[in-house]
Amino acid sequence: MDLRQIRYFMWIYEHRSFSAAARKANVAQPALSIQIRHLEEELGVTLFERSSGGAVPTDLGRKFYELCTPVRDGVDFARQQMSELASSEGLFGSLKCGFPPSFFKRFLGRIIADFSQRYPDVELSVSEGYGGTLKEWVRSGLLEFAVGAWDESDTSLHAAKILEEELVLVSGSPIFGERFVKIDLRKFDGYKLMLPMGHQVLGPILHQYLANGIIRPSRTMVVDSYLGVLETARASDWAALIPITGVLDEVAKGDLYIYPLVEPPLSFRWFLIHERGKTLSLAARVFIDRVSDEMANTRQTWDELLRNA
Repeated sequence: MDLRQIRYFMWIYEHRSFSAAARKANVAQPALSIQIRHLEEELGVTLFERSSGGAVPTDLGRKFYELCTPVRDGVDFARQQMSELASSEGLFGSLKCGFPPSFFKRFLGRIIADFSQRYPDVELSVSEGYGGTLKEWVRSGLLEFAVGAWDESDTSLHAAKILEEELVLVSGSPIFGERFVKIDLRKFDGYKLMLPMGHQVLGPILHQYLANGIIRPSRTMVVDSYLGVLETARASDWAALIPITGVLDEVAKGDLYIYPLVEPPLSFRWFLIHERGKTLSLAARVFIDRVSDEMANTRQTWDELLRNA
């Protein structure tokens, strides 16, 4: 048994697929299958049941995965620590990460500028995307980590919640009175509401609220773009539900009507997403700390606005 076989096994387990694991390992599938067969022969157990639907772990396969996880994590951590200790500056190499559009609008520009100045030996690459796209980029190795929405049924990546924030209703017209006033959306109808696509995290929740009559807009349309939603709302009497990170800067401008929700309670959870079993680099951890600080500042600023509303 060697580390290569363990990694092959764990990738098959996480992706439930020999072909997906072979692509990740950049080896031919027959070669990977041979390594797993040798591993099974050495252990004297069957690790996977092969079927047309993919690779299904046996009970012993699941147990072996649990035993291998700390081994892989320990090796990755040791490799990362030695790389960082070998650098006189501490931070070096490349960092590729991704964020949703609202983060760029709110604070990422400041973080990127400061980080690149402080750590010139880090080759920084920051991408913009929505939840599904960012996850695929992490899964394929194009990004070391991303911050986005998360479907807990997805077990191929690791996700840790870093912030939960409320959604507010935004419109370019005073459909509910004054410019910044708390509302109970259940008591209103007749407004026009933009919705995300059904496969997005918030989509099923809003469609269920519509079906149950909890929210009662007169018209709906799908606009699956943060900037598209914001600019459509700004130019019309259409409304949209947006996380506070995406609208906080708009409060001071005064050209949008922003309504915090008393009812129904709606929130959006942001997750740090990265490859399961892989230790984040020191550069990634430093960058994430800066993002977390800015998110906390956003939360504090919003709470102060609510207290004064």
